[in-house]
Order: sequence, then C-alpha cells, then structure tokens
Amino acid sequence: MTTNNDSATDIPSHWHASRPRRLIWLFGLLALAALAMWLAFGMLRSMRQRTLIMAVYPEGSLNAKLAKRYQEVLERNDIDLKLVPSAGAVESVARLRDPKSGISIPLVPGGITTKQDSPELVSLGTVFYQPLWTFSRGHLLQEHAQRKGRRISIGPEGSSSRALALELLGRAGLIDQKSTLLLALTPSESAQALIRGEIDAAIFVDGWESPTVQQLLRTNGVTLESLARADALVRITRI
Repeated sequence: MTTNNDSATDIPSHWHASRPRRLIWLFGLLALAALAMWLAFGMLRSMRQRTLIMAVYPEGSLNAKLAKRYQEVLERNDIDLKLVPSAGAVESVARLRDPKSGISIPLVPGGITTKQDSPELVSLGTVFYQPLWTFSRGHLLQEHAQRKGRRISIGPEGSSSRALALELLGRAGLIDQKSTLLLALTPSESAQALIRGEIDAAIFVDGWESPTVQQLLRTNGVTLESLARADALVRITRI
C-alpha cells in the first residue's frame, strides 16, 4: 500500500522555475497600480484647488487682519486666496463690478452700494459691526465748536471712511470742504498724526477690535466724540 506523500514531486518542474518570474510580474503590477492611484489623487487634488482674489484695506485695519485669517483658513481647503491692496470699500466695490479686475470678493460696510446700483453683486452676509469713528482733540466736531481751519482726516479717495464722512457729517453741518482742510490719510496714519497733534480730528470706519481704534481709545488727550441726533442722520442718508 502506497501513500501520496510524494505528490509535491509530481508538480511540473517548469512551474517552480517560473514562480519567481510570476512574483516579479505581480509586484510590478502592484507598483503600477499604486503609481496610477497616486497620480489620480494628485490630479483630483489639483483640480479641486481654486484661486480667489480679495481686495484688502490698508495695514492696521481690522479688515486687513481678518483677510489674512481668511487666507489661512481657506488654504487648508486647497483654496488660494490672494490679497490685493485697496484704498477702501468704494474702490473695492468698483473693482468688484469690473469683470476685468479679477477681484472675487471684498469686505465692505453697509451703505457703500445698493441693489439698484449694483444688481450684479451678491452679499454673503454680515460679518461684524463696523462703526464710523470720530476722534478729536477737545470735542472739535461738536456743533458749537469753531471748525474753520480745522485739519480733519476722513480717509483716502475710494475709502468708505471718506464717502460716509462726507455724506453723514456733511448733512450734519460738521464738516465742509470750504472751511475745513480734509486730509486723505489711512486710519493708522490718521491715528499717528492725531497723537502727534498734527491734525485736529480723525474720522474713519473700522471695527472695535481694530488696533488703531484701541490705540486711540487709550491715548490721553484724544476724545471719542458722539454726534447729536445720530439715529436721525442715519435714517435720512443712504447708509
């Protein structure tokens, strides 16, 4: 009686000889498959990447600070946010309405444009509260104060500060271009000039957390002014 213990010896010899070659082919195919998957994922990742261009206010403003935060957050989601300097909201909206500018999105305060003026633009929502600040030395913007010859910074051309100051404070009779020297300084430049006594007042739009606002609130000799009938002024303007 015989057993089948020697069955392994019955396997053809050419099978043993080709086994290393088969393993080499198998590993080669696996390597090619892994390479194909890596290339596919790389292509999908590059296809997901997008580029947005945001108009940003001058350095020292809360707007510029938030834009950099957005840049960091969007980068984690494969979105490249490019920051382009802008004088302010008026210029940013004008460039946003121009399809050749490349601007995708800006942060602007309310009152700069309307649905009728810019029907092609869409608001994504409210981000934060941004007041119109009026800082001066000695309540110089009050109605009873002598304003002739005063030096007041209301922001550069194209900024929301300048547009809103001219409309709101112009209606209140607090500033005019005949009796007042109106300067086109940025908020940070206005703050430094006011602290050094080079100007009499600074008016600009910015958020509470703005480094410029916080610096002026802590500066001795600089006063944060309130306007009489402010609610009424807001109602009769387009702000």
